[in-house]
Amino acid sequence: MDIKDNVVRLYVKRFIIPKALIFDKPGFVDFKISGKTSVFARQVLVPESFFVELEKKLVEEFKEKGMAVLYSVGKKFGYRFSMLGRFENIKDHPGESVKDWIVVASKFIEGTYATEISQKIDITNKTVDYFLTNFTVCRKLGYDFFLATGGAAGVIAWILQEPKIEGFLYDSKFVGQDHTCKVKCALPETLKAEFGNKVYTETNLNGLEPDTRSYLQFNVETELQYKKSFQNLLDSKIFSYKRGIIAYKNERFFLMEVSALYLLEMTLEDNRMKEIISEVAFSVGKNLFAEFSKNNITSVLEVFCALGWGEPILLAGQGKIKVVIKHFPWTEWYDKIEYRVIGGLLGGVFSEIYKRKILFGKPSYDLISGNLTLLFEEKL
Repeated sequence: MDIKDNVVRLYVKRFIIPKALIFDKPGFVDFKISGKTSVFARQVLVPESFFVELEKKLVEEFKEKGMAVLYSVGKKFGYRFSMLGRFENIKDHPGESVKDWIVVASKFIEGTYATEISQKIDITNKTVDYFLTNFTVCRKLGYDFFLATGGAAGVIAWILQEPKIEGFLYDSKFVGQDHTCKVKCALPETLKAEFGNKVYTETNLNGLEPDTRSYLQFNVETELQYKKSFQNLLDSKIFSYKRGIIAYKNERFFLMEVSALYLLEMTLEDNRMKEIISEVAFSVGKNLFAEFSKNNITSVLEVFCALGWGEPILLAGQGKIKVVIKHFPWTEWYDKIEYRVIGGLLGGVFSEIYKRKILFGKPSYDLISGNLTLLFEEKL
């Protein structure tokens, strides 16, 4: 890592990210920068174990098809996030000057995803070689098609304004207690010349432009009935946040802009793949999130709220379980998915609390109150 890269990394992590992260609003974990170029991103805190198990199951069951679809989701997300985050690109900074913006983007991503991300950039040949230390998911599996590979490709494809740029992850290993891996982002022919034909491609990046006005409108921060924010969880030492790493006991969490959850369901069109999303979310809800309940339903719903998922409320009454979530993170694809991630997490939590299997189907939804409200009902 050169001196300039190191200065940028420290500046972003110490001065920009802490001020821009909104941790003290129950129901919301937002990224916000005001100024000449304003940036707003609605985020949630997600457990690493969800994506570890999701990638593991999709790869084990679907082999190459599973790898390819995970990569596709990741690249679309990286491209979309770059537009939403208003990452400046080669059109704004032609030639070598765009290198600085690749470094800045890397340091933003480094925030809660890795101990360190460094890079070697060759603008003439359109290549970026990333060096990742303790990158989430990859450090557990030794691979990561969604975030480390596809996500990186999407970001570089946007910054270099070249949709054909793809990513390839290699040299995954442990060095002492640290896990390291490398990701090369380049044109397919460059990657194939170096690594052979095991290169996934995704060039259909249409329809990812965010509806910024509606995104702001339906994700606006407001006061909720719950008063615990993520900052409260940090202050009470339930969660820790050190050197960009967020953790609960031995479970790592990381920030994810909500478009990823929508794109995940929309891209995994195979019914069995969608079932796996629900199954993995259910398992994580049962084995991890239920720890927050302490036999008290309100306490675990407060945690969901503090992690940015909106305001979940258990509806009183006899018979099947019903949960309404107000101010759920919105994207323009709100009517295109079945909300399998949050539905599975809630099903696992309530199954553990009530000591019987509780599954939630596709929720009903509305925008009548000016925010996205979901209603989940137990499947009997």
